[in-house]
Amino acid sequence: MVNSLLILPSGNRLIDTLLEGGLHTGELTHIYGEAAAGKTTLALQFVQSAYRIGIFSLYINSESTSPIPRLEQIANRQFEKLKERVTLVSPVSFQQQGEMVIDLESYAREGTKLVVVDTMTKLYRSVLSNKRQNYAAHRQLNTQTGILKGIIKQHDIALLILNQARGSFNTDTDFEPVAKNIMEYWADRTFRMGIGNKPRERIIEYQKNDNKPTTRRLYLTDQGLKVHSKEIEK
Repeated sequence: MVNSLLILPSGNRLIDTLLEGGLHTGELTHIYGEAAAGKTTLALQFVQSAYRIGIFSLYINSESTSPIPRLEQIANRQFEKLKERVTLVSPVSFQQQGEMVIDLESYAREGTKLVVVDTMTKLYRSVLSNKRQNYAAHRQLNTQTGILKGIIKQHDIALLILNQARGSFNTDTDFEPVAKNIMEYWADRTFRMGIGNKPRERIIEYQKNDNKPTTRRLYLTDQGLKVHSKEIEK
């Protein structure tokens, strides 16, 4: 099968430059970071942008809160209108998440070009208990991620996986992605998000294979991540 590369922009010039134009179809983009770093906001900006240019999205939400109010805020539209091109599904267990991954093509409408998983590891962490169970869950997470990668490559879809963070044993950084080995294996590109020192400041870092990360500063607003602090509405 011959894929035709499509790049989905976020609509934010700094983000799109950092992401080499935006999210690339046929690729898995992995974004991890601490809580409240703006990962969901960034994902919803891509969903809103896809809606605006007529592209279908599938949003798999495992978080306890619905992304709908935030999406409506960013898009300045009611979800009743947005759902014409945005499908939202919410697994309630790690097993159900796996079932949704296997049956992804039945959830994604024809022509879907963006799949977001928010958050890939939340339900995975909920089943960790003992060594045997942890090993089984680790294998299942690897399987789920691999299946997703296969589907998006076959159907030329951009896949955005959001991930939690945990404390790092590496002295060079204070946190690292959950299931780091799995995500590093399957991801085409990895970005780290953190909270800056200024009000609403967020840091996004492109972690390249050459170990020379590129870092940008953004500001969290009601309308999404913006380039300048002056864009924050008071």
